[in-house]
Amino acid sequence: MLDFIGIGLGPFNLSLASLLHDKSGLQYRFFDQREKFDWHAGMQLPNAMLQVPFMADLVSMVEPTSPFSFLNYLKHHQRLYKFYFRENLYIPRQEYNHYCQWVVEQLNHIEFSSHVLDIKPIKGGFDVEVVCNGHHQHYRTRQLVLGVGTTPHLPESLQQIYSKSGTCLHSSEYLQYSSQKLSGNVVLIGSGQSAAEIFLDLFDRQYMNGRTTPDFHLYWLTRSAGFFPMENTPFGLEHFSPDYMHYFYHLPSGLKAELPAQQANLYKGISSKTIRDIYERLYHRSIGGMPTDVTLAGHHQLQYAELLENQKTKLCFEHRQQNKNYILEADCVIAATGYRYPNPKFLQNLQSLILRDQADHWQVASNFKVNYQGEGSIFIQNMEVYHHGVGTPDLGLGAYRAATIANQLVGEELFKLDHSQSFQQFGVNASAQEEVSVRNIAASKITEFSRPLNKSGPMHHSALGVYARSKLSEHIE
Repeated sequence: MLDFIGIGLGPFNLSLASLLHDKSGLQYRFFDQREKFDWHAGMQLPNAMLQVPFMADLVSMVEPTSPFSFLNYLKHHQRLYKFYFRENLYIPRQEYNHYCQWVVEQLNHIEFSSHVLDIKPIKGGFDVEVVCNGHHQHYRTRQLVLGVGTTPHLPESLQQIYSKSGTCLHSSEYLQYSSQKLSGNVVLIGSGQSAAEIFLDLFDRQYMNGRTTPDFHLYWLTRSAGFFPMENTPFGLEHFSPDYMHYFYHLPSGLKAELPAQQANLYKGISSKTIRDIYERLYHRSIGGMPTDVTLAGHHQLQYAELLENQKTKLCFEHRQQNKNYILEADCVIAATGYRYPNPKFLQNLQSLILRDQADHWQVASNFKVNYQGEGSIFIQNMEVYHHGVGTPDLGLGAYRAATIANQLVGEELFKLDHSQSFQQFGVNASAQEEVSVRNIAASKITEFSRPLNKSGPMHHSALGVYARSKLSEHIE
């Protein structure tokens, strides 16, 4: 029986595989249904940059001396001095992908083109059925690590158009269509980083081969209020620290459900540099009163879409502030509408043994272990936003989470993890609570010794003191 099986091999499970390589003595395998590692292949645009510094690689935030660090990758490819002279912490997305592929080549226990079909609970753990090149194989394991990632999301109104037409696509597959000649109206929907990067690429494609007129008009529409930057200042970024993750985990469930939407600027939006690049392009194109041949607009909610006989897509938008509708015919629709967490079919035999909370989310411990009532253990990667907060999908916390899981798989502290990594304090610490408690006791003693001799006085002061302390205690908790 294997010690564990990892299902899915994106950056997070690859981080786990890298950290455990030649260290643990465990018997394990990782399965991924793709033919090879290729991270967001459809969005590997030439100038697209990773939105986190290079230290958010597979290992450095936990084990900076690992042979699988990004710096060692640079050394191996004779790029270390070039990177040094570049003086930029952020790396091209294509280079990050190539770095991950370089790591994969050095690891054992990884099997691509392997589709996990079913998992059944058995004595001591799980029976995992895997299909590889048409052959069914069964593996027994004590533990599972789920790292299946997310799947592209399309608005319901576009799903039928997508299935029937080749002129509607999700941003995740943009590069597959990048050589396609565009004409008429090209409509880009969404306001995140992916949408912005696609806009820049489409903007440059409007005037190809020295043409003096554009091949198409470019619309960039979003239901958001506008095209805003993502938070990128140090105190904001500390919300992607282990400190904040632990603070968030222990908040009341109702508050945790509300916070991600309130913190949208922390993880949604566009990098400031990309926004400036776009604005600069528009400014240059408009010199001398020349038309920009683009339309950018916020507050535009897609109401419905209809595929016409001429293969154009009829889009109905509502302006969310003016409550006005209008129709736009599109020759091509690109939906940069994000991703959702899937509900894999191979988990259907385990669902009844997984405890859920009142909001029907899986119960997950602070150490990323699922509350599973069968034999064996289940750990999850990048599926716990509700429990651990906005840092869940962030690459900067990937190695930390993988190391936390690795320590439990091994059964010892293989990696020493630092929890105090922020300058700011997210909650009231124990010493502050103790200080307030001491002050309250001292205040009550003073009140007791200064009571007047009449009967109404003591009752009045005592009641007020108890009320004040109870409200303060509520605030502290």
